[in-house]
Amino acid sequence: MKLVDLPGIGSRIRERLLEHFGSEECALETIMRGDVAALVRVLSERQALSLAQCARGLSFGARPDEFLATDEAVNIYQRLVSRIAGYAHTDYARLKIGTLFPSSSPELLALNRKVAQESMESARLLDQSEIHELLGKIRPLREKAQSRVRERAVATTSAEDFQRLKARGLDKLIDLHLAESPRELMDLARSYSHVSLVGDEQGDIPGIEAARSQEDWYLVPEAVLGFYIDNLEALSAAVKAARRLQQAGLAGFESIDGLRGFKDLDDIERLICGLGQGYDAEALRLSQLLSSLSPCAERAVSWANSELKKKIEGSSVTLDGTDLLSLMAKEDGVRDLFEVQMRGVFQDVLKQAKGLVSSELDLAGPEAVWLDEIFSSEVCYPIEIERKAIVAFEQELRIRRETRELDTKRKIARGLADKRERLKELVFAIMEFDFFNAIGSFALAEGLVMPEITDRPCLIFEEGRNLFLERPEAVSYALGSSDHPERIAVLSGVNSGGKTSLLDLVAQIAILAHMGLPVPAALCSLGTLQEMYYFSKSRGTLSAGAFETAMRKFAIVENQKRKLVLADELESITEPGASARIIACMLDDLNRRDCAAVFVSHLAEEVKRFAETPVRVDGIEASGLDEENRLIVNRSPRYNYLARSTPELILDRLVRSTKGSEREFYARLLAKFR
Repeated sequence: MKLVDLPGIGSRIRERLLEHFGSEECALETIMRGDVAALVRVLSERQALSLAQCARGLSFGARPDEFLATDEAVNIYQRLVSRIAGYAHTDYARLKIGTLFPSSSPELLALNRKVAQESMESARLLDQSEIHELLGKIRPLREKAQSRVRERAVATTSAEDFQRLKARGLDKLIDLHLAESPRELMDLARSYSHVSLVGDEQGDIPGIEAARSQEDWYLVPEAVLGFYIDNLEALSAAVKAARRLQQAGLAGFESIDGLRGFKDLDDIERLICGLGQGYDAEALRLSQLLSSLSPCAERAVSWANSELKKKIEGSSVTLDGTDLLSLMAKEDGVRDLFEVQMRGVFQDVLKQAKGLVSSELDLAGPEAVWLDEIFSSEVCYPIEIERKAIVAFEQELRIRRETRELDTKRKIARGLADKRERLKELVFAIMEFDFFNAIGSFALAEGLVMPEITDRPCLIFEEGRNLFLERPEAVSYALGSSDHPERIAVLSGVNSGGKTSLLDLVAQIAILAHMGLPVPAALCSLGTLQEMYYFSKSRGTLSAGAFETAMRKFAIVENQKRKLVLADELESITEPGASARIIACMLDDLNRRDCAAVFVSHLAEEVKRFAETPVRVDGIEASGLDEENRLIVNRSPRYNYLARSTPELILDRLVRSTKGSEREFYARLLAKFR
């Protein structure tokens, strides 16, 4: 198959698909697997859905537009698809649900029914709240250009190595230098925080590290990790979701067999979690130490000066004769004497200040030695911090942190370097599972069952529930059953009794069943149909021209295909007498063609009188009106029964609730209905 073999693909669309997907093979693969989310990056959503549906149909000899024969039928289908899509969590799944369509193809029906049955079984086994939370975090993976690393560099000592690294694009990721002498390397060491040297070592130069590997994960681990960091939430959720599915024993389901090959989820999850947690604990400690060092030292020296001031103000100096002679003999005698007499106080305060800093910063091992540089031991007031010592200590901490972070990045990047394509497959498998799970979740949440597909023309269900109603009442009905073999029925009943809702329910069951999906009923059996027609209620009597248009519209049922026809009060298209004859003729034709039909009509008696074939009249019975004039209705139709109309019920109530001449008047009117 080629792209141009698919309906709707001309030269322009073909070129756009080739440009985006890179090849005809990739474009066809995307279309055939129903990846509408990928197609909408090139086409409109409508084009993408139509293309995916057509491609799916071609595989089974079916056309997406074949079953739904009227606009009203299409509208019911679209509302059902939207309802199912509401249970999906990814755009991929929501859009792919739109590729499902009703069909009479046995092969397509069998495939869809198998997927639906597995999805329902899967949904029963899973903790839906947990898996839904994870699925909600899945997104298509982003492929962004990698940011350039600027604080580090890679150096080579040979032109050959330099050209080889440049040829593979390393210079686009990190500064790449050719350094042919130790002096050039020393200049690089002063310009960057870290330099990896590829080639012969040039002696022990601070800041220059001999590269132990020339792979990207070692020289520029960010080039590997960037993809994972950009997609961290989706990847983490996908790995966790895959683990839940494996634990639930679902990875072997044929419909989600993309998960079968993932045997190393433990290692992948550990690496992804490590990436999500930043870097190791020591690197985090060093970062916190860097940000806290200067403020902490400032607070400590402020405390020390305050404490020293209090102690000095409360002290006195005693001089003997020798001290006086010393003061007179030396120019700095007073200072020397002060240092001698106050050294103990000064050292005690300084020791406490260092202790405060060491404790607050949680200094480890030799780090505390730096405090002797930061806080001078010279006796003076006020005490001042040695700024150069602070800067030097911060530089050491920065180097240690960056080295630690680089080692951690390399460790994680090495583990993930060959996992990119596999994780893409995993995320795709989880998005495919979201499509699969949405069907199962829809079925469980709505209480749906798989219908029985039979060879005979029939449509039978028990305790059906209209999905479009907020609080539907259970309804049972049958066309072509052993107890009620008629396949053609006219449905009578009161206004607002549920006749149109029943038509909607029949349409929902027929469409879902032919999509291979479960239906809203406790039990259901139906024969395979080739077409479904739904004619909704017309507003008012039509003009002559509009009537002719309506007749042409109804004429489309005139073919030999097995079909279901649903019609709501067709009598409104013209005068009642003519309408009854038209409806009777249509029902006769459908009866002779092995079809099924339900026509809602207030002309049931007239239609049956004009019909030449067996037409059953059923009725949705209202037993009366309550005190607020609301109908008391049994929504399940009574077979072979002409239901009373709303005016008849109101007159009956008036007869029972009035007296005298008024009652006699209502009684005369009521008699005309009987």
